[in-house]
Amino acid sequence: MKTIDAKEAARLVKEGAEMTHRERMRLREEKLHALVDYAREHSFYLSKKYKKLPENYTLFDIPITEKPEMTENYDDYVTDPEIRLPQVEAYLEREASDGRLFLDKYTVLHTSGTTGKPLYMVRDDYRNKLHGQLITQRLLKGIGPDIMDHTKHKLAAVIFAEHGSSSYEGFLRQQASAPGYEDRMLAVNILEDTETIVRKLNEFQPEMISGYASVLALLALEKQKGNLDIPVRMIANSAEALSRESHLFIENIFGCPVKNNYCMTEGGEIAMTQDGPDMLLNEDFIIVEPVDENRNPVADPGQWSQGILVTDLTNYVQPVIRYYVNDSVKVEKIADDEARLPVFQIQGRVNDIFKLCNKPFSTAGINMIAEFCSGILDHQFTQIADDELQVRALTANETDKEKALGNLRDELERYFKEHGCPNAKVSYSTKLPVKKKQGGKSPRYMDLRK
Repeated sequence: MKTIDAKEAARLVKEGAEMTHRERMRLREEKLHALVDYAREHSFYLSKKYKKLPENYTLFDIPITEKPEMTENYDDYVTDPEIRLPQVEAYLEREASDGRLFLDKYTVLHTSGTTGKPLYMVRDDYRNKLHGQLITQRLLKGIGPDIMDHTKHKLAAVIFAEHGSSSYEGFLRQQASAPGYEDRMLAVNILEDTETIVRKLNEFQPEMISGYASVLALLALEKQKGNLDIPVRMIANSAEALSRESHLFIENIFGCPVKNNYCMTEGGEIAMTQDGPDMLLNEDFIIVEPVDENRNPVADPGQWSQGILVTDLTNYVQPVIRYYVNDSVKVEKIADDEARLPVFQIQGRVNDIFKLCNKPFSTAGINMIAEFCSGILDHQFTQIADDELQVRALTANETDKEKALGNLRDELERYFKEHGCPNAKVSYSTKLPVKKKQGGKSPRYMDLRK
């Protein structure tokens, strides 16, 4: 296992932020070769995948990695032979109060698993300390990490509070880290209705809230209406893209800093805000390559990508190298002599607030239902009437498409009924998801009402 001293991790993150773009690119190349060479030596699967790399290979010589490769070749993919998928799965089934590390040295979490096969990610000390410092020094710049200390401040997380999800696993680890202070942290499930979320937050009175963008926007609306009254000093967004408009709206309503972090289970802390609403790419630790629909680099840096290739230069136990993600982004091109991080914009995976039967909902809740619905690979909700939502989806088996869509429709009707909207109509269409003209993405929600 690769490890690092906490002070050394802090030094590396600090120095990286002070370098010029040229210096970071030179350092990035060294880190890339160190990671790839390590993977070739310690991963049975990657040693075969990278066998034909030239002697002086570049980033573009390295083959692209897709999610199924990791899930289907898990035991051969990881670089520690002690790690085996059945044991990883069993570890995540442990009691929530069990704060032990996997194999006494690793943290573990998993993706949502839209195909029914979640990707389990194992992270070591080296990766965790460096990404922790990215949060401390960059995301929390101007505030200080003290605000995240639940022994000093009450923290609430409005997240998908199910065992195994990355946000919830992180919440549980922090909660278990300080015995006796567990009641100073509150996890509220995004599947709760808005009234319940507001009530729980009002009762808890948190000083810091973390959550998904669409839920935070809903909370700002509740605050604006006078329903939410909490002494919050900082709000942190994660897991969803937060638009500049939403960022400024939430910040204005709550009167406190809003910190925005673009991270993922596989790639970690990719980009984050520091001094304002613009997110900055952590290009000294994460490589992001905007690509078109054929996985080739975008021709124009100013255009929205059709996806990205992500390389986490800190993960040696389960290497993420040129890993494809279906997000639409733009990465600012900066001069070699500029000593700043490039602005990073993301368009993909944005959840919205919509009204059904004149009742507000966040797509975060229904997205989670769709992602855990058997047979659904990709989904979209189109609003076709004030009281009707239509589901479109890509399914694992086209012959059973209507069955999968029917099951999802039934789950959604049950959800809306349980959340005070019994007259909501849910239908489905076998047509493919509608694409936006800008970027060619298929957003999770589109309003198709005339």
